[in-house]
Amino acid sequence: KSWSTPASLAVVTMIGTQLRSVGHAQAFKPVAAPRIAPVARRVLPVVCTAAAEPAATEQATITGPKDGVAKLFFQRGSVKKVRRVLDTIRGKSYEDALVLMEYMPYRACEKISRVLISAAANAKHNKGALKTKLVVSEAYADQGPYLKRARPRAQGRANLIMKPTFHLYIKVEEKAEEQA
Repeated sequence: KSWSTPASLAVVTMIGTQLRSVGHAQAFKPVAAPRIAPVARRVLPVVCTAAAEPAATEQATITGPKDGVAKLFFQRGSVKKVRRVLDTIRGKSYEDALVLMEYMPYRACEKISRVLISAAANAKHNKGALKTKLVVSEAYADQGPYLKRARPRAQGRANLIMKPTFHLYIKVEEKAEEQA
């Protein structure tokens, strides 16, 4: 058989239309794709909302401390190396901690900064806290389980390779107003 006969051709698709094989009588018949109407979107100007005051109605409904928590579990890496970075940001303001994470030369900084940003977003969204007033109140890492892998050695033996994991917890709180 030749590949050019209509019976042996498979389904052919093209951008915008579909062609289907229905036998010898109607060799190939184009089927129009459904039209989707374009959605009009309003483009809003980019504005920094970190320092904006929350609405008065939001402040009335939110009670208790304005804090945010973020956790990250089962991440690859040594807990000692993560704690070295967490010790430097504990007690610092949110903005200072982000700047430190940006310029520290450790791989753990990427994961810690991701969790720190998430904790600040949780504080702002859930409790109405201002990101400019946030302070890292708690930051700790716990040891997770080890991933155990085997490395082949001589004479049919195997050495165990332990790949550590850690769990990360960061809490940010809005600092109290200082009385002068």
